[in-house]
Amino acid sequence: MEQIIITVNSNIQLKSWSTENAPELFALSDKNRDYLSPWLPWAPMVKIVADSEKFISTSLTEMEEKKGLELGIWYQNKLVGCIGLHTFSSSNRRASIGYWLDADFQGKGIMTQSVKALVNYCFTELDLNRLAIEAATENQSSYSIAERLGFTKEGVARQFEFINNRFLDYKLYSILKSEWKP
Repeated sequence: MEQIIITVNSNIQLKSWSTENAPELFALSDKNRDYLSPWLPWAPMVKIVADSEKFISTSLTEMEEKKGLELGIWYQNKLVGCIGLHTFSSSNRRASIGYWLDADFQGKGIMTQSVKALVNYCFTELDLNRLAIEAATENQSSYSIAERLGFTKEGVARQFEFINNRFLDYKLYSILKSEWKP
């Protein structure tokens, strides 16, 4: 299977996974576990490198079957986060975008630029028509990316996800291919 590489700018690349990335991905997940755990249900469950290997293997299978797309975010050739398409439906030409970034790299525009590049890729290369971003109402840094990129707020899904023994409300955003201004 051919590796997907999306060049965001001279400092940032989005790349599909290779099994050789597992130790680096695990180290990044482990380092950011406390930071990610309030928002991502998988964060506490990634305990060993084999957990990252399983994620990568599943990601590659989903990519091959055209059921999803998971990419690493490399900033100056260093893995700093992940971005991907979830709830992917090729028949309905839609997907939801999920992402996370190393806490040490927040505030540099890396994620906003990465999401923008992925949206461009989805509308031009994958011929999707609708993309969504869902983020906890308490996670402003996540949902503000959707707002910066011109996504439309569709509403709030009450008690949308159960994480860390609590229900989280989520803001729901979307953008259509016809609305996107690359």
